Amino acid sequence: MPQVSAHVSETACHLRRLVDFAEPRPEDTCLDVGCGASGVLGPWVREVTSADAGAVPEGPFTLITARLTPTPDADPVALIRRLLGVCAGRLVLADVVRTRAGDSGCVERVRDPDRTTTRTFGELADLVRQAGGETRRFDVFTIERPVEPWLAASGGSDDVRAELTAELDGGPKTGARPRLIGRELWFTQSWAYVAAEPAQRG
Repeated sequence: MPQVSAHVSETACHLRRLVDFAEPRPEDTCLDVGCGASGVLGPWVREVTSADAGAVPEGPFTLITARLTPTPDADPVALIRRLLGVCAGRLVLADVVRTRAGDSGCVERVRDPDRTTTRTFGELADLVRQAGGETRRFDVFTIERPVEPWLAASGGSDDVRAELTAELDGGPKTGARPRLIGRELWFTQSWAYVAAEPAQRG
């Protein structure tokens, strides 16, 4: 089925880019928090531990990959501080961001009402600073992805489909830049990867 293969290809490419950015080393001990990188990091490192944001295990870890998911009861600064506290190397954060080229935050919120905000790269880097970390490298980029597999991962939403289709018909802009590829509805997301480490003290 073309729809499934397109989703698999897009997801694999996205994760591979994250691995290339994280630069795993054979001697690394890794923690993967809600990022989905465990499966692709495995062949490159000595050990990978998967966890969720509410249960960060004791470290130390020389490489941590984490996805920030803004929800009303989440404190991203506290989470980053906990991750830096068990970090003996580098922390790689990945999240959807807003850019001047487009803001899909509206669509993200329709898909997931618990998502209260979509940050800019600058705001993401500021969270790292507030948590006591230093940003060393970053990568901000856009990807196009098919709508249906993205919706299926969260139970689907006719509202998202309707908003994107309405934009194609000349309706209000969502910032997600939808378009039809063949007969499939696709949209654009902007992502940021941030490589950070605990701030030097003294």
